[in-house]
Amino acid sequence: MANEYGFRPKTIADLNGQPKIQKMLKVYIKAAEIKGESFPHTIVTGPSGCGKSTTAMVIANELGRPYKAFAAPAINDVKTIQQILIDIKENDVIYLDEIHRLNKKLQEMLYFAMEQFQADVEMDGKAVRIGIPHFTLIASTNLYGGLNDALLNRFPIQLKLAAYNDDSMTTIVKTICKSKGIKIDNESASMIAATTRGVPRNANSYVARIYDFALVMNNGIITPDIVVDGFDIMGINKYGLNQDDMDYLRFLASNTKAVGIDTCALTLGMDKDTIITKIEPYLLKKKYIQKQPRGRVATGLGRKICEETN
Repeated sequence: MANEYGFRPKTIADLNGQPKIQKMLKVYIKAAEIKGESFPHTIVTGPSGCGKSTTAMVIANELGRPYKAFAAPAINDVKTIQQILIDIKENDVIYLDEIHRLNKKLQEMLYFAMEQFQADVEMDGKAVRIGIPHFTLIASTNLYGGLNDALLNRFPIQLKLAAYNDDSMTTIVKTICKSKGIKIDNESASMIAATTRGVPRNANSYVARIYDFALVMNNGIITPDIVVDGFDIMGINKYGLNQDDMDYLRFLASNTKAVGIDTCALTLGMDKDTIITKIEPYLLKKKYIQKQPRGRVATGLGRKICEETN
C-alpha cells in the first residue's frame, strides 16, 4: 500500500539517474573502509528536491554509521552549534541542510571543528577548547556562492547532482510504484515522469496523488486515462505546468513587447518574489520565456504551449 512519504533511496544502487555519483560513492566509501578512516567531509549541491538529503542518508546507510540531521536556518547562535559538536560520537555522520544559511561566525566555528576536530565551548562561564571525536559532515546547498571559501575548502568531496532526464524520472516513478505495490504500466509511468520537471520529490508527490485517483476510480491500478484525468483535476498539464505557471506564460504571450516584472505581478495579482523564485526558473530553463533588458517575453515555444493548452 502507498503512503504519503513516498520512496526514499537507501543504497547507492537506489540513486537512479546519478551514475557518476554512484561510481564516486562506491570508490570513496570502499577507500575509507580500507584505510580505516572516517568518510571525508562532503558537500552535495543541486536544485531543491533533487535528492541532496537522500544522498546524505545513503552515505550514512552504506557506512553503517549513526545519522543526525540538522537544518542550518534553525542554527542561529553559537550555543546551538556548540551543542551539536559536543554531542558528536566517534564516526557519526552529521547532515547539515542549507549550509549557506549559517552566518560567517558559525561557518568559521564549523570549519575549525571539521579540520582540527576541536571546538571552543563555554563551560562554567569559561571558554574551553575541547577535542571532539572524528565525524563526517555532509552538507547540502543550492546556493554555492553563499559559502565562505575557507569552509568550502574543508570539503574534500564535492558532489554536484546531475539533472534528471525523462528516462531517469520514468525509472524513478516505476521504482516508487514498485516499492509501494502500486500497479502501473510503462506509458503511465512516462506520463507522470514528464510532469515532474526532473525533480524526484515531485515524482513521489505525484505518484501518491495519482494513486489516490486510481484507488477511487480504477481499483488502485494507474493507467494513462487515470493519469490524464488526475492531472487535469489537479490543474497540471502534460508539460508539468500548473495554473500559476500558465497564467504567467499566457500573460506574456498576449503581449507583443517585453513586460516588466512589476507589471506582471500587479496585473496577475501575484507576489513578485513568487514569480521570480517559483515560476520563472523552470520556464526559463525550458526556454518558454526569456529575460530581456525591458522585461520578460514568451518565446515561440512558450506561445505554442499556450495555443495547445487553450
